[in-house]
Amino acid sequence: MEPTGTAVSSTINLVKTILGAGLLAIPFAFKNDGVLVGTLLTLLAAVTSGFGLFILSKSSKTLINPRNSSFFTLCMLTYPLLAPLFDLAMIVQCFGVGLSYLVLIGDLFPRLFGGEANFWILISAVVTVPLCCLKKLDNLRYSSILGLFALAYLSLLVVTCFVHGTLFTHGYERYRGEVSWFKVYDAKGLMSTFSIIVFAYTGSMNLFSIINELKDNSMKNISLVINRSISISTLVFLTVGITGYLTFGSNTLGNIILNYDPDSVWVHIGRLCLGSMVMLSFPLLFHPCRIAINNLIVWLEIQLRKEPSITGEPENEMRSDRGEATPIRLSIEDEDRESLSGLENGDIESANAEEIQIHRGTNVEHTPFPDFRFYIITAVLLLSIYTIALRIRSFAFVLAIVGATGSTSISFTLPGLFGYKLIGTDSLAIGEMVSPRDRFYKRCSGLLAWYGVGIMAFSLYVTLKYGTD
Repeated sequence: MEPTGTAVSSTINLVKTILGAGLLAIPFAFKNDGVLVGTLLTLLAAVTSGFGLFILSKSSKTLINPRNSSFFTLCMLTYPLLAPLFDLAMIVQCFGVGLSYLVLIGDLFPRLFGGEANFWILISAVVTVPLCCLKKLDNLRYSSILGLFALAYLSLLVVTCFVHGTLFTHGYERYRGEVSWFKVYDAKGLMSTFSIIVFAYTGSMNLFSIINELKDNSMKNISLVINRSISISTLVFLTVGITGYLTFGSNTLGNIILNYDPDSVWVHIGRLCLGSMVMLSFPLLFHPCRIAINNLIVWLEIQLRKEPSITGEPENEMRSDRGEATPIRLSIEDEDRESLSGLENGDIESANAEEIQIHRGTNVEHTPFPDFRFYIITAVLLLSIYTIALRIRSFAFVLAIVGATGSTSISFTLPGLFGYKLIGTDSLAIGEMVSPRDRFYKRCSGLLAWYGVGIMAFSLYVTLKYGTD
């Protein structure tokens, strides 16, 4: 498909992927953390998540054709036998959050218009199903714009209530609790809400689609999209988090909307915006989930055929009789070492130890996704999500586990592993010295992977210890 994405449309989709219903829980995190610590954690999450997106983009540039980049192609280059585990993490993350959005729809709309939760969940299919059938992420830019307008209204509602009800009102102390500026208000609460801020920036599931669809997919343009998206998201998180918290202080609830007058027409509009935003966010999670399922199918096909790309056997890059190809890996052989004579010993040792892996040929990098499979996966996946959504009402604990494992994997651990393994290999493969900047990115990638493991362990511990309290 011809790339149609622009920096603006890509930024819109990435911002909408990051900003979701979780935005309304940020003030609650600030309640427990205090203004200073909450702000510092938000900035930490912004930097680490933004760096993770950058490293994924940088890793995609080691492919001959970066427009065919995906978690799957990079996994097949670096850790081919673990590729299904990584795609499974993506599926669990996107499926779980998408399911929570449908459950939220069933909770929101009956309060606005009456009726049963299941009725509104089914009605939402009128909007979500057509959007889920679109093949390109860039085609969702218009629905993302509508979703951003809904988010803008919710943010404006929070800020306006702060300005009108707190800054220009003298009696706000009667409904506002204690405000903590510099100290942590609740240590236990800090631990249990830490993941809210860290996972708020999860947007890597759609990054490769953005890279593949950008007309100008140079690192400069991709970095521009990432920097703009992270900056806009951070501004919104801090604005809503701080003003929402300063409005209600220690009385701030898990969903800031619940703190406002339920009979207010402005709050009713806010609930409508929230429901609309959730419906328009669902396709953005469905898109990467469907791709991950296709990747699992392709991986299984490769295993069943016992393709040499998995074992590293040199014989064949493509099977022309099938018109299909699979990733291959090439190592630097003895005869190639002379071309690396200008490299430092550490580079050569690292190159040999890691068996530098690269793609050769555009077709080899492509992950096949025929139309019939696209529509079958779409139908089965939609049917599964909607069937489960009609049968459950709350699964907060399960969702917390999903976030702790899925979000950390695709936001920190995987980008770190890819960056550590791939950055600089394109230079080594052609006999050039790895630049100091790439060396720095490589080391930071390793730290990011360990950071992700640490966040995952901490989040799982807190969820298991406090999740059912």
